[in-house]
Amino acid sequence: MSWSSLPWPFNKGRNGGDLTNERSGKELEDEEFGITDSLLDFVKTFTIDTFKSYPLNQGDPTAESHRTGGANVRTDLTQWQEQHAVHILSKAKEISKLRYDLCPRHMKDKEFWTIYFLLVKTHIAPYEIRAIQKAKLKSMDTSGEISQKKAVIEVEMMESNNGTSSTGDLDDEINRD
Repeated sequence: MSWSSLPWPFNKGRNGGDLTNERSGKELEDEEFGITDSLLDFVKTFTIDTFKSYPLNQGDPTAESHRTGGANVRTDLTQWQEQHAVHILSKAKEISKLRYDLCPRHMKDKEFWTIYFLLVKTHIAPYEIRAIQKAKLKSMDTSGEISQKKAVIEVEMMESNNGTSSTGDLDDEINRD
């Protein structure tokens, strides 16, 4: 028996499985939350000035809809956005460092994340839409209202009628339900 035919001990994961399979599962989870190479490259271009000079309160209707709800009450991040934030902080150390440098000395944490999600909305919108679709399908399936095939068609029809194109629209869609 040759040494090359023996399994390499460092290829084993926590559960005794092949580490390459665990990595692909982690990569799939990252992609589910929109963590792609293009997003990571884009995020690496952010600087402290990107956040400090962002015109959050200067008449941007998109920013205002993210900052406050209908009754001027601050809306929190969605569950998907919270998970995305956790993943991006672990994958892009630049964002973690920017957040450490900016919060709370220059801006509040909520303001940081509002600006972040406005900056990256074109990169993550398809992933967030997919998460909303999955959540709607799951809620329809658990309530036993309709079959899954019909549910997929309904979700797609609702989105095409609503024309969801940004995370602001996505937040509105979630709040309607």
